Amino acid sequence: MWISIPKRHIVVFDSICSSISPEELDVVMEPFLYMVPYLLVECASSDEQRAQYSLEPFTYERPTNIPPARAGDCGVYTLKYIECHALGIEFSKKDFAKANGKTMRDKMAVDIFQELPDAHEFEIKDNDANLGAYEG
Repeated sequence: MWISIPKRHIVVFDSICSSISPEELDVVMEPFLYMVPYLLVECASSDEQRAQYSLEPFTYERPTNIPPARAGDCGVYTLKYIECHALGIEFSKKDFAKANGKTMRDKMAVDIFQELPDAHEFEIKDNDANLGAYEG
């Protein structure tokens, strides 16, 4: 979900649109449409800031031009969409085709691993002390 506070609008990016009907999504989204404005009002740091918000429910949409994903790839697609949005890069259907899901997942795993502090220590550790940990 992408929540636009100024527009009072939520965009639901669903890479497997067939997983839930529009009617079912209405039911799922209803609490969010009321909860977000409530949180804005309740978490405002001053009365002046609180006065900027109302408890009127937000609206929402689910675009249908999102590239489809296989089950399990939605997290990868979400992270890639956030990355593209942050960098101002278009979220292209061609680049985010189902066939690219595994490649994107593998690259993200490597990127995350390399960002870990002391990642090289994990590479050279053989972990022999834990070999029998799960044996009955």
